[in-house]
Amino acid sequence: MALILISLNLRPALTSVAPVIQSIVEDLSLSQANAGLITTIPVLLMGLLAPLAPRLAARWSQESVLKGAMAVLTVALLLRHFSQHSFALLLLSAVLAGTAIAIAGPLMSGFIKQHFARHMGFAIAIYSVSITIGAALAVALTLPIISTFGGEWHYGLSSWGWLALATFLLLIIFLPKSTSPKLDKSILKKLPLHSFKAWLLTGFFAAQAGVFYALATWMVAHFEHVGFSISRASIMASVFMGSGILGALIMPLIAARTAKRSLLIAAVTFITTLLILAITWLPQFNPLVLVSILGVTTSGTFALALALPVLETDTPHEASQLSSMMSSFGYIIGGVTPALVGIGKDITGSYEWSFTFLAALSFCMVVIALFLPNVSKNHAT
Repeated sequence: MALILISLNLRPALTSVAPVIQSIVEDLSLSQANAGLITTIPVLLMGLLAPLAPRLAARWSQESVLKGAMAVLTVALLLRHFSQHSFALLLLSAVLAGTAIAIAGPLMSGFIKQHFARHMGFAIAIYSVSITIGAALAVALTLPIISTFGGEWHYGLSSWGWLALATFLLLIIFLPKSTSPKLDKSILKKLPLHSFKAWLLTGFFAAQAGVFYALATWMVAHFEHVGFSISRASIMASVFMGSGILGALIMPLIAARTAKRSLLIAAVTFITTLLILAITWLPQFNPLVLVSILGVTTSGTFALALALPVLETDTPHEASQLSSMMSSFGYIIGGVTPALVGIGKDITGSYEWSFTFLAALSFCMVVIALFLPNVSKNHAT
């Protein structure tokens, strides 16, 4: 239950912003680039602070740190209730949310490795599906919540704080105390920085993070720009998130059972590349079908990125360390992508070239995947 509760909260802080990004721009008189900071700052912090997660867990236990992270996330989301006239408060909430997710995210790999050693494929699937459901709910329900409260977007953004608060309270009641052995603090400094495989996986993680967060941030605005109504554009984003549940469910299960993991990654990311190009240059061509498939492939790629630290390591600590490295460098690189898309829109006046850049970033994952067979281990379960 703890796995599901925490996972449900790891994306709404970012994806709930997508349906109202244009309203925020207009109400607070922001540029598109400044608006992109709302999602860029959390993602960057998720990279900068990720190495702290194993250290904090070694001192206070991963269970205690997960509870603390959820408390911070609750404060961050509820703070957005007061941000309707203050970009500074909105950015502060982004900083707190990014800090909480930065700590919780890497620890989840170790948590799965420790508590679900015999059912890792299933646990990873539940983990990634829960994250995807949280993201989909945030996109699908934020606008209806805003409508219920008279069109005030800060109500929609802050409403997800109540889910975080409920999760925090339930974790206090039900999350067991740590059963982790004490770690020698000297090994906490040893991120796998000299491992070629670790750098390949980090590059893969960076590219998928950049693609996903940029699409989640700007998809509604892109479809609005090409002539869709706000409600229809929001439906596109909701379908994108909702269909991702299928990819998040099946990809970890397939990856855990195949010895040709790299070919699976290459195929999924190549399809993603083609779909991004399609919604960019042919946005009126079966958009519902295209974004549905794109949701499956991008969430499937995200699930694979979550699965790899667990599947490619032997111990919970190794899983947390590899996840920390991937998160640290990956989110720093990938975190600037939403802002780059916003800057591209400001310069060119449209999203076509910015989204083409996302397609190129997606294709980088195809190239990375082709190098994985020579270094990847088979931990199929």
